[in-house]
Amino acid sequence: MAKTDTISDIKAANGQDVPDSLTQKQLDELLPLAQKGEEGLTDFQAKLTEFTGGSTSTAPKTSGEKQIKVRVNAAIAAYGGEFTDPDSRAVIGKDAVSVPHTAFVREKLRSEELVEAG
Repeated sequence: MAKTDTISDIKAANGQDVPDSLTQKQLDELLPLAQKGEEGLTDFQAKLTEFTGGSTSTAPKTSGEKQIKVRVNAAIAAYGGEFTDPDSRAVIGKDAVSVPHTAFVREKLRSEELVEAG
Protein backbone atom coordinates (compact mmCIF):
# COMPACT_ATOMS: atom_id res chain seq x y z
CA MET A 1 0.00 0.00 0.00
CA ALA A 2 1.31 3.49 -0.79
CA LYS A 3 2.33 5.75 2.06
CA THR A 4 -0.31 8.35 1.25
CA ASP A 5 -3.01 5.67 1.16
CA THR A 6 -1.95 4.37 4.57
CA ILE A 7 -1.98 7.89 6.03
CA SER A 8 -5.47 8.40 4.59
CA ASP A 9 -6.63 5.07 6.04
CA ILE A 10 -5.32 6.02 9.49
CA LYS A 11 -7.09 9.40 9.30
CA ALA A 12 -10.34 7.71 8.21
CA ALA A 13 -10.09 5.06 10.95
CA ASN A 14 -9.54 7.28 13.98
CA GLY A 15 -9.38 10.90 12.77
CA GLN A 16 -5.75 11.28 13.80
CA ASP A 17 -3.19 13.06 11.64
CA VAL A 18 0.21 11.43 11.30
CA PRO A 19 3.34 13.06 9.89
CA ASP A 20 4.25 11.99 6.37
CA SER A 21 7.84 11.72 7.56
CA LEU A 22 7.05 8.28 9.03
CA THR A 23 8.23 5.24 7.09
CA GLN A 24 5.82 2.79 5.50
CA LYS A 25 6.80 0.18 8.10
CA GLN A 26 5.89 2.57 10.93
CA LEU A 27 2.59 3.43 9.25
CA ASP A 28 1.83 -0.27 8.84
CA GLU A 29 2.29 -0.69 12.60
CA LEU A 30 0.00 2.25 13.35
CA LEU A 31 -2.84 1.24 11.00
CA PRO A 32 -4.15 -1.76 13.03
CA LEU A 33 -4.11 0.37 16.18
CA ALA A 34 -6.04 3.12 14.38
CA GLN A 35 -8.61 0.60 13.15
CA LYS A 36 -9.40 -0.38 16.75
CA GLY A 37 -11.06 3.03 17.20
CA GLU A 38 -11.40 4.41 20.72
CA GLU A 39 -10.08 1.27 22.45
CA GLY A 40 -6.82 1.43 20.49
CA LEU A 41 -6.35 5.20 20.77
CA THR A 42 -4.05 5.06 23.82
CA ASP A 43 -1.82 2.43 22.17
CA PHE A 44 -1.94 4.40 18.90
CA GLN A 45 -0.82 7.63 20.62
CA ALA A 46 1.96 5.82 22.52
CA LYS A 47 3.31 4.22 19.33
CA LEU A 48 3.06 7.51 17.41
CA THR A 49 4.96 9.31 20.17
CA GLU A 50 7.62 6.57 20.06
CA PHE A 51 8.02 7.01 16.30
CA THR A 52 8.13 10.80 16.39
CA GLY A 53 10.66 11.00 19.19
CA GLY A 54 8.25 12.31 21.82
CA SER A 55 6.61 14.93 19.65
CA THR A 56 3.32 14.33 17.86
CA SER A 57 3.70 17.55 15.91
CA THR A 58 4.05 17.20 12.15
CA ALA A 59 6.45 20.16 12.07
CA PRO A 60 10.17 19.35 12.22
CA LYS A 61 12.04 20.16 15.41
CA THR A 62 14.08 23.32 15.06
CA SER A 63 16.56 25.01 17.30
CA GLY A 64 16.86 28.30 15.45
CA GLU A 65 19.00 26.75 12.73
CA LYS A 66 18.68 27.79 9.11
CA GLN A 67 16.10 25.62 7.34
CA ILE A 68 16.53 24.17 3.86
CA LYS A 69 13.95 22.37 1.72
CA VAL A 70 15.33 19.08 0.36
CA ARG A 71 14.32 15.70 -1.04
CA VAL A 72 16.20 12.59 -2.21
CA ASN A 73 17.43 12.51 -5.80
CA ALA A 74 15.32 10.87 -8.53
CA ALA A 75 17.28 7.60 -8.57
CA ILE A 76 16.89 7.08 -4.81
CA ALA A 77 13.24 8.17 -4.91
CA ALA A 78 12.51 5.64 -7.67
CA TYR A 79 13.35 2.87 -5.21
CA GLY A 80 11.50 4.43 -2.27
CA GLY A 81 14.73 5.33 -0.50
CA GLU A 82 14.89 7.82 2.33
CA PHE A 83 17.37 9.18 4.87
CA THR A 84 16.93 10.08 8.52
CA ASP A 85 19.02 13.02 9.69
CA PRO A 86 20.71 11.80 12.90
CA ASP A 87 20.77 15.31 14.37
CA SER A 88 17.22 16.53 13.72
CA ARG A 89 15.62 13.05 13.28
CA ALA A 90 13.88 14.40 10.17
CA VAL A 91 13.01 11.77 7.57
CA ILE A 92 13.88 12.89 4.04
CA GLY A 93 12.24 11.03 1.17
CA LYS A 94 10.85 11.71 -2.29
CA ASP A 95 8.63 14.55 -1.04
CA ALA A 96 10.35 17.82 -0.18
CA VAL A 97 10.68 18.64 3.53
CA SER A 98 12.19 21.57 5.41
CA VAL A 99 15.04 20.45 7.63
CA PRO A 100 17.79 22.19 9.61
CA HIS A 101 20.94 22.76 7.56
CA THR A 102 22.99 20.18 9.53
CA ALA A 103 26.33 18.63 8.63
CA PHE A 104 24.49 15.47 7.54
CA VAL A 105 22.28 17.42 5.13
CA ARG A 106 25.27 19.36 3.75
CA GLU A 107 27.20 16.13 3.15
CA LYS A 108 24.25 14.49 1.35
CA LEU A 109 23.78 17.62 -0.80
CA ARG A 110 27.48 17.56 -1.76
CA SER A 111 27.25 13.88 -2.74
CA GLU A 112 24.02 14.67 -4.66
CA GLU A 113 22.04 12.06 -2.73
CA LEU A 114 19.82 14.97 -1.67
CA VAL A 115 18.72 17.84 -3.87
CA GLU A 116 17.32 21.23 -2.96
CA ALA A 117 13.63 21.54 -3.66
CA GLY A 118 12.30 24.95 -4.55
